[in-house]
Amino acid sequence: MQFVQLTSQSTGLAALFDEIDTLMNSLYPADANDLVPIDEVDNSNTYLIGHYHEEELVACGSYIVKQDYAELKRIYVKPSQRGKGLAKAIVQHLLTKAKIHGLKQVKLETGDQQHAAIKLYEALGFEFCDAFGQYNQEPSSVFMQLSLKH
Repeated sequence: MQFVQLTSQSTGLAALFDEIDTLMNSLYPADANDLVPIDEVDNSNTYLIGHYHEEELVACGSYIVKQDYAELKRIYVKPSQRGKGLAKAIVQHLLTKAKIHGLKQVKLETGDQQHAAIKLYEALGFEFCDAFGQYNQEPSSVFMQLSLKH
């Protein structure tokens, strides 16, 4: 699977972010969503990748470097491309990059309705943890972390 680094101007990114936002806002209250705006993906502390299928951006994922850890954000695969291992490959790629950049831990916040995502993160070794960073403990939030071995 081939991934390319994306910027806010990448073909299809705005539409994919809109799709993610629509889904998240249909599942959770707006104040429970912490969605990275497209204009923040070009920040130097953000690493964003995507996968194109027949010239269409069909998957993406990123991490944002925070103090001493990376936070996974915007892990998403279009429904038409699910079941092909894309999400797992994206997360594994991001974990490898975070490790190469010297980060010792990766954290994430997801929602309690994201059953497949939670199962994937558990399979990759993530463990449940308390709220971190800017997050408050929300009833629908699930927090997970993974220590990166160097």
